[in-house]
Amino acid sequence: AVFLPELLRHLFRKPNTVDYPFVKLEVPPGFRGTPFLHPDLCIACRACERDCPAEAIVITQVSAEEKKFNMEIHNDRCIHCAQCVDSCPTTPKAMEMDHLYEIADFDRHNLKKDWTFVRAVPKKEPKPAAPAAGPAQG
Repeated sequence: AVFLPELLRHLFRKPNTVDYPFVKLEVPPGFRGTPFLHPDLCIACRACERDCPAEAIVITQVSAEEKKFNMEIHNDRCIHCAQCVDSCPTTPKAMEMDHLYEIADFDRHNLKKDWTFVRAVPKKEPKPAAPAAGPAQG
């Protein structure tokens, strides 16, 4: 009898829960999902591998003649800090974070992402023209 007023109050309210997984949630802005590579932009500088605190990125050289590399991202180790994206010197970034949040699997080996790519040639910015020399001071 003590809980009856509380029960009647909540009987006509909208539920506070979401019917997940049948209703998908919107990803909030700034969400850091899993890292992925744009192989056509990667210059294989290995900054992402060096700066990854979880050691989740491994880059190996497959062929020296062709400048071919292999990158593995171990999502079972990744802490989703986006340090690899921040460390990437290319513009636009070769590393990005996606918005996937349902990456669970029964086998951790399925969480590994693997790319084999040819090293991209870094684009050089044109150097500004040197200022003209003024009259000689003497």
